[in-house]
Amino acid sequence: FCFSCNDRFSSRKYEALTGHIPTGDSNINLITSEPITFAEEGEFMPLRDRGISEATAKKYGVRCITGPDGSIQKHLYPYLKDKEIVAYKERILGATGKENFFTRGAIKESGLFGEHLFQEGGKYITLVEGECDAMAAYELLGSKWPVVSIRSGANGAERDVKASLEYLESFDTVIINFDEDKAGREAAKRVASLLKPSKARVMTLPEGFKDANDMLNRQEHRNYVQAFWAAKTYTPSGVLSVTENRDKYKNREKVQSFPYPWEGLNTKLEGLRHGELITLTGGTGLGKSSVTRELEHWLIKTTSDNVGVIALEETFNRTVDGILSIEANAKLHIDRIRDQYTEEELDNFFDVMYDGQNNNRVWIHAHFGANDIDSIFSKLRFMIVGCNCKWVVIDHLHMLVSTTIEGDERRSIDAIMHRLRTLVEETGAGVILVSHLR
Repeated sequence: FCFSCNDRFSSRKYEALTGHIPTGDSNINLITSEPITFAEEGEFMPLRDRGISEATAKKYGVRCITGPDGSIQKHLYPYLKDKEIVAYKERILGATGKENFFTRGAIKESGLFGEHLFQEGGKYITLVEGECDAMAAYELLGSKWPVVSIRSGANGAERDVKASLEYLESFDTVIINFDEDKAGREAAKRVASLLKPSKARVMTLPEGFKDANDMLNRQEHRNYVQAFWAAKTYTPSGVLSVTENRDKYKNREKVQSFPYPWEGLNTKLEGLRHGELITLTGGTGLGKSSVTRELEHWLIKTTSDNVGVIALEETFNRTVDGILSIEANAKLHIDRIRDQYTEEELDNFFDVMYDGQNNNRVWIHAHFGANDIDSIFSKLRFMIVGCNCKWVVIDHLHMLVSTTIEGDERRSIDAIMHRLRTLVEETGAGVILVSHLR
């Protein structure tokens, strides 16, 4: 089994690659019947291809096996349990892809790579994604702070950390420095969520660097130390640090306020704003529809924004009559009164719904009586996104509630208000909602 790429190989292929003869259950691990004799294999020397010194390799117990010409053919990384070697990984230099990493022994019984070297209860410990990264980070930090590695790559990070959770949490702070790729970043978040709040800090390397070993090879000691101290305390998605977002708070986008046609409401509410959901409530017959028509006309007349209207108890003509009646200061929904105006005069009233280039600015839901809730929300979204309506008036909430089938009225109201609030947050439109009271 290859812990780097989570792939498996046949015993024959493993023997051909490594010279070892695996026995036991090859579906679980490649475990040899030979006793572990790691202490007698190989010798300590610098890992020149990795930029790691002999002193650091010796610290971590990493030995090398050389060929007849003296070149390094394998790295051997020890894994211990209770200070006894139970397994080791071997990296075959020169091999590529899936053929360069193998394990011997019961590695699942071991701790993290390097765990046995550092006593519990320190101030800082750094957790990385690979053995060479552990040694590299140790050197980059001046060989002062504990650094350990997970055993089996990003895919197995959670399992490895759970097995050593008590050890890691004995430290005041755990700095997580996984690879700067998608798998590494996602694994870092998963691991951080396992640790106690405020213990985990996620480290981000400077742009252009993949991991700690990459930075050591390029002699970026200073930049690595700066990234170490700049590591941010992990917070779950949706939980933001006030301190870290202070500049964003101060430099946020300005939101324009548009006045109501009534000074009393302006005094109380400082006008209307995009991105807000305003609910207009009142008992039957108190004039809610009249007020909404005044608001529709006011927004059309005093702003350059497009306006949408969803009046679930009105026909298209009745909604248009309501807006034009305010422009005409007459009850145009009454045939006798509307017939008193010429076609040209009615066209002049209609001009309020167009801009200077004769483009339409008003969109109306043309259906008397509500249909299903998803259809209404689809039209609402189309008005906002497709028709660019910055304001939408919905009259009224209980007609929306009547379109829902499941649950009681209270639950339906909560669900609809949640959907409306979400849509307002997402699109930034201003929504005026009418709600009847009983």
